[in-house]
Amino acid sequence: MRGLMLVGVILIVAGIVGLVINVVPIHHQEQVAKIGPITATKDTETDYIIPPWASIVVIIVGAGLAYAGTRRA
Repeated sequence: MRGLMLVGVILIVAGIVGLVINVVPIHHQEQVAKIGPITATKDTETDYIIPPWASIVVIIVGAGLAYAGTRRA
């Protein structure tokens, strides 16, 4: 039962973080050309948007798991 509550709390925290920080930037380094031992790379940045509804669903599921973790069978 403690494991269920722990997972619930982790999901609640992750949902709150998702609401506060709704864009996650990811940096990629791509190899563009390779001529012998010399390589040319290009840095790109991709932004992944976390929808607010997904964060709210994660918070609700986490609250449900935390509540189920406190109940005795």
